[in-house]
Amino acid sequence: MTTTESILHSYKNGNCKVTLCSNGTKIRETLDNNPPWARHPESIDVKITNFCDLACPYCHENSTLGGKPGDLNRLLSILKPLPAGVELAIGGGNPLSHPELIPFLTKVRDRGLVSNLTVNERHLKPYEFLLSTLSRKGLVKGIGVSVTGTNLPLLKQFLENNPHTVFHVIAGVHSPEVLSDLSALENSKTLVLGYKTFGRGIQYYSDKTKQLLTEWYRTIPSFLGKIHLSFDNLAVEQLNIRRLLTNAGWSKFYMGDDGTFTMYIDAVEGTYAKTSRSIKRTSFKEMDLITYFRNLPKFT
Repeated sequence: MTTTESILHSYKNGNCKVTLCSNGTKIRETLDNNPPWARHPESIDVKITNFCDLACPYCHENSTLGGKPGDLNRLLSILKPLPAGVELAIGGGNPLSHPELIPFLTKVRDRGLVSNLTVNERHLKPYEFLLSTLSRKGLVKGIGVSVTGTNLPLLKQFLENNPHTVFHVIAGVHSPEVLSDLSALENSKTLVLGYKTFGRGIQYYSDKTKQLLTEWYRTIPSFLGKIHLSFDNLAVEQLNIRRLLTNAGWSKFYMGDDGTFTMYIDAVEGTYAKTSRSIKRTSFKEMDLITYFRNLPKFT
């Protein structure tokens, strides 16, 4: 750890020690010689609303203008057993549209949970004041910006004002050339997401999607080690990132299969799932979050 970093949270989870650093780095260390395992999720992908005015044709959540906000008081009750340091990746729909967003994030912060928010590039301007408020009050640690139009001046300005920003791009939707564009922004970080054949992503999938995925597979090696990149598990699978790393590099890089340290919550429908593209969903009414997580292999 460098002198520019500090520890935000450190906790034990199963046979692992988890450390969150101020620069967004997560370090997981096993405390014995057994494979790593967790008693509770380290990170949860949370959908708090299915309302969105953008109608992206590949939206795997099927978000629309008719989408409803989730019950955040109920969600807070569901999250109650989690210890400080657990991360929430909050999205939608458009999470900025939720009328109870600030009170919810305030209560989450006061519990010691770490909120990260994913927003669409096209919402940066309309919600500029709200985003600055969330940042100023320390209600979100990181902001993921789903890149759509690649308005580089806008993204540059937002990154300068919010240094803990990560740009999200989708292999199969974007061309890999988007990485060259984003790398031109000083201190930029990019998360590559796999293509989800779920929701509207089923109808959007086409020969063009296949072609773009092939281009990503072919060109991604030229970017590794040159720009700040990370990948979700679906992108790791679709682009076969394992082929590009040594055994030691893979051991350091890979953070575990879906459902091992992570899970998904749909606060609109009141359900748990392994990921946001899982068909099998379990209602909040059936069991609590910790019980669901510990029995996750039975449901997926």
